[in-house]
Amino acid sequence: MKNFQKLDDFLDFGWAQIYRGKVDKKSPARHPTFVTSSADGFPNARTLVMRNSDRKNNQIEFYTDTASSKMLILKRNPRSGIHIWLPKVKLQIQMDVVVEVKVGEITIPNWRNVPTNSRAAYGTIPIPGSVIESPFSYDHAPDQKRFAVLVCEIQSIQLLLLGDKHIRAYYKNTNNWQGEWLSP
Repeated sequence: MKNFQKLDDFLDFGWAQIYRGKVDKKSPARHPTFVTSSADGFPNARTLVMRNSDRKNNQIEFYTDTASSKMLILKRNPRSGIHIWLPKVKLQIQMDVVVEVKVGEITIPNWRNVPTNSRAAYGTIPIPGSVIESPFSYDHAPDQKRFAVLVCEIQSIQLLLLGDKHIRAYYKNTNNWQGEWLSP
């Protein structure tokens, strides 16, 4: 286990793990849990594929179908959470984010980067979450008009590293990511 004495070093380690999710398809950081608040106030968690991470701009990106229920939820409340668990390094990453939803022509460059076979996820008929008669009573009709980019502006990051002596820290965008140690 790494023994971090400096908050900056710990944050660098956290960001290195986040970045691995972008470049390493086998990294658990590739598939974080994305959490929103449902209309009735309960948490609504789902696994998404991380498409981009950008430390300089404090952003993480995901793609989704514009007809998915999360779009209505994000329209009502763009505040969300991201959770990543990395078992090999025993690191938990939690992020509070504000989501900007991009649709239309601005997303065409992103759409072009989506492999053809993966485009089927953006245009399911009937729309995602609809009741269907049997497990396969749906079709795929890839449609760029049903494609959205979720740009998550990171507001805070909390890191928890498990080991003989756990290490925990909290960083906020509002204080220039200075960070503070927390009791684990």
